[in-house]
Amino acid sequence: KFCSLYSGSSGNSIFVGSDNAKILIDAGLPGKKIDEALKCIGQDPSELDGIFITHEHTDHIKGVGILSRKYDIPIYAPQNTWEAMAKNIGKIKEHNIKVMDKRSTISINDLDVKSFNIPHDAAAPVGYTVNLKDKQVSVATDFGIFTQEIRDNIKDSQVILLESNHDVSMVEYGP
Repeated sequence: KFCSLYSGSSGNSIFVGSDNAKILIDAGLPGKKIDEALKCIGQDPSELDGIFITHEHTDHIKGVGILSRKYDIPIYAPQNTWEAMAKNIGKIKEHNIKVMDKRSTISINDLDVKSFNIPHDAAAPVGYTVNLKDKQVSVATDFGIFTQEIRDNIKDSQVILLESNHDVSMVEYGP
């Protein structure tokens, strides 16, 4: 199951699940809104097995601390992302702080979640590819250049969510 709950500069959160595992990629809206969105698609937020963070910008992490504390959910992110977001997400239980390498795979029940580098102005931005047997979905957000690494990681996916809205010139010279 794959559902983009929210996408865009106002907030991002993507649900990916199987019969045995349920995860979010990003939680960039208030926890209450993500709770409501999950319930609207027939998912119980208390059954989430993990939240994977792409990078530390507010539109990707706003509700992650609240959800983790409320439902005792592990949060997965690279070390540099943890360092950059820690002050903005509140206190997280030690057992829910899951540091992963920028290019690694974490297995949660029957889902394999693989991270890969994306170019973005963040501490350690990553995209994710989620595998379940012969099915694969990929998420890469906020990149400005479509790299070979992105291509290599998403090429076998049946579902791909791409959001390529990062423009260095616009950031430097725009409002």
